[in-house]
Amino acid sequence: MERSILNRNGWTREAGPTPSPALAPGSRSVAPDPILTVDAAVRAVLADFRVPTQGPANGRAADVVFADRLFSLRMAETLPPDVRSIKIAPGTVLTPLARDFLKRRGVAVRLAGLAEIAPTARGEWAFALGARNGQLQALQRAFLEDARTWTELDPSLDELTAWIRDGEGRGTFLVTVDPALVVWRACQVPGVRAAFAAEPADARSASRSLGANLLVVDPTGKSISWIRQIALAFRGAGAPRFAEDVKEASR
Repeated sequence: MERSILNRNGWTREAGPTPSPALAPGSRSVAPDPILTVDAAVRAVLADFRVPTQGPANGRAADVVFADRLFSLRMAETLPPDVRSIKIAPGTVLTPLARDFLKRRGVAVRLAGLAEIAPTARGEWAFALGARNGQLQALQRAFLEDARTWTELDPSLDELTAWIRDGEGRGTFLVTVDPALVVWRACQVPGVRAAFAAEPADARSASRSLGANLLVVDPTGKSISWIRQIALAFRGAGAPRFAEDVKEASR
């Protein structure tokens, strides 16, 4: 008996399997494990995405991890020229246009493990205090004693921007009495998206519409509790991402 089968080369016909012998009375048939079946199907689809490539001269591929819901052509076009391999989270959808673009460039697509996805999704966070007084010392203790991990940086703009640009999904919270000048100077640095916030809603808006990775707050007239609320709203938006509308405007 013949049957039609859909594979990567289209529909084909092949002979059907040899009929199984009848089961002995009292015996039970074993159905395929549905989890293993789904896993095999996912691996088969992902295998089509992998492109044989030759790595850089040093033999190491630059793996970039993406944990967003969608990996689009626009995101693929922003990859640096030296990238030869990227990793995506199991739930990330790779669009057909992005897949074709990556194939043409010789970029391999692989699944990322949980240990690689978690830091990318949560982001890395740092804070810096541009002044030292009793109130800000208490704020420093609050950051360092927080159950969430915060890295303390020197308030030097050069150090802040260098730290932001040295990794994916990094955000810095700066407290300074001269926020306007800091934001203006920081926005001159490629890859840094600075914004000013006076309340938690400002932090959420900057993260959503700008993908801000440097949030600047003036402590004047603000309590420690209020400043911390702004910082937590900034962090609560997740790892800083380059907002799609900002990408479109920059084209």
